[in-house]
Amino acid sequence: MTFIWLCNQTQIKQTVTIKRFATTANLQPPGDAPDCRSLAFTLSTTKLTMTKKHNYLNLKIGEVEQYSMVVKKKDIAKWKFEGWLEFTEVGLPKGDEDAFMLYGEIEKDEMLIFNSPKLLHQLDKNKILGLTVVDYNPYLGTYGMGGAGFFGFLLSNNEYLTYSVWNAGDYIIVDDRVVECDEELYGKTKPWISNQGEDKTWDDLSNYITGSIITNYIIEDDNCRLELEKHGKIINISFVKNDIKLPRKVGRKRNAYKKGNIKDYIIFQHKEGTLIV
Repeated sequence: MTFIWLCNQTQIKQTVTIKRFATTANLQPPGDAPDCRSLAFTLSTTKLTMTKKHNYLNLKIGEVEQYSMVVKKKDIAKWKFEGWLEFTEVGLPKGDEDAFMLYGEIEKDEMLIFNSPKLLHQLDKNKILGLTVVDYNPYLGTYGMGGAGFFGFLLSNNEYLTYSVWNAGDYIIVDDRVVECDEELYGKTKPWISNQGEDKTWDDLSNYITGSIITNYIIEDDNCRLELEKHGKIINISFVKNDIKLPRKVGRKRNAYKKGNIKDYIIFQHKEGTLIV
């Protein structure tokens, strides 16, 4: 902290390091400053404040740092009832809400809001069973300059059940077949989906998975298994940290994540929400 002393009409700066909060601090002018007025400064704990990031801007849930959404201002009361906070309430100044590269375009009648996403293991299992898979999205998550490749199954509650690891499709197995993989491995295995252009673009997953109903799930340390049913057929989905069934080029495949357990990476996000890494 820097104080200004008036010495014969000359301003002299003195830098003081305060290691603890205190109700008062009596400061003396620099010893080599002649004829300085004797000044005493009182620091009030009500005035001396430190800025701390709101938890919603520093979530540290697996790879996720923030969870945001852009909504209509007229609906803000509804979202705040569900635990969302306006951007100013989490410490972002006006103007930062226009950082469209991170948060998307925001119109004058819209508001940027933040929340903490729910993890699958935190929710009542009975609220999950019976939900229907409506669609999927392999392009969830962002770091501002591009996508993180989180993979989510859109459910009938208007939320994605998202595996929030980088290139998540490489670590999801549906009935013993990987959802995505490097195109150099197509000679070894054909993934469920591909978007590499020309003859390397297909989607075998949509019709297979859409309309299926979640009947059970089990979360272990490094594996989350979902059991779904469609027209009497059982479909098994595995979110894995690593698995021998995953195709690889040479040697051991890189793990999906480095820290924690898989329960830290299976997240529910609103279909209009954004997970930020």
